Amino acid sequence: MAELRLITYNVRGLKSPIKRNQIFRQFQRDKAQVVFLQETHYKHNKAPNLSRSIYNLWDHSTSEYSNKLGVSIKIHKNTPFALNSIKTEPHGRYLFVKGVIENQTFTWVNLYAPNTSQKKWLLDILPKIEDFREGILIVASDLNISLNPTLYSSVGKSAISKSELLAIQHELHSNGLIDSWRATHPTITDYTHYSSPHNSYHRLDHIFVPNSFLHLCTDINIGSMIHSDHFPVSLTFQIPNSAPKAYIWRIN
Repeated sequence: MAELRLITYNVRGLKSPIKRNQIFRQFQRDKAQVVFLQETHYKHNKAPNLSRSIYNLWDHSTSEYSNKLGVSIKIHKNTPFALNSIKTEPHGRYLFVKGVIENQTFTWVNLYAPNTSQKKWLLDILPKIEDFREGILIVASDLNISLNPTLYSSVGKSAISKSELLAIQHELHSNGLIDSWRATHPTITDYTHYSSPHNSYHRLDHIFVPNSFLHLCTDINIGSMIHSDHFPVSLTFQIPNSAPKAYIWRIN
């Protein structure tokens, strides 16, 4: 089966050309084919022209109200992706992309949740994902909460009530979304965000997949904090029913 390498990363601003080049070179070294970015900080309709970038297929959602938001999905130029449809919104908090790779339909969702009222926000987003999705669904997200403070926070507690956290987990599971990293690392404690003001670590960033496709996920890792206060999360996904690559034999 062919493989698809995905990375989700809250970059905490991507307007600086120097920072963009550094991050994109890191993606190349990591052999990323699809990249989900949160907090791009692009102004509405002011995303840079990256037509010469190796990740030149660029879909993004910017905010009409703030330049501190924004989500994007970048696709490597050598990835044989055929776009079907896109769904975005004016607040720069989500982006849905649907298309075909290797005769397999994928729905990619990129979410950047607000700092408060995450449950209400997710209850609004999840039905939209269900209406849009087709084929294999992959949801990359910065949920801005530790779903399980005991396991996902170095301080072991959350400002959000336990009942609300349980309700959020219930909604994710009701929609068949499984945290791929936790499913493959059931006994390991690791984090994806460092809060400097509170000197604490949290796991806020996830790649969710439906339970029926979890067996196709391999090599799921949390990277290093270099360009942001978040850590990138990477996933290698085995594309089912993909045709093997055709090689042209040439005489020596």
